[in-house]
Amino acid sequence: MTKEELLAMPADDYMQADQLAYFQAVIQAMKVETQARIEQSRSAIESLDSPADPADVASVEEERHWLVNTIERDQRLLPQLEQALGRIQEGTFGWCDDSGEPIGLKRLLISPITKYCIEAQERHEQIDRHQRQV
Repeated sequence: MTKEELLAMPADDYMQADQLAYFQAVIQAMKVETQARIEQSRSAIESLDSPADPADVASVEEERHWLVNTIERDQRLLPQLEQALGRIQEGTFGWCDDSGEPIGLKRLLISPITKYCIEAQERHEQIDRHQRQV
């Protein structure tokens, strides 16, 4: 199934077997890509040499720092991907955790790991901003 076919489906087909299978494949592919990126970044870190020139040391350290940040970001993503796959198995994928309303295909295509509809996400972000200010 393509993205266009998915979006062309009737509203009554929301989160039926075909749509769930589509998102499961997308999320599985994201998981494989993320794991591969983690391994590539780790290999890149291991292959970095310690240069003798002090000017090159800063550049190597900057690259190492960037690679570590990439690994950390991807490691935070993996559990979210697993949770999304779990929601597919439970039959709750595509439905807002707060309101129970449909999240929407367009939103899920942009971010298949999302747990909230737009309104609930905005509410959560507002709460987070308020808590950071306090």
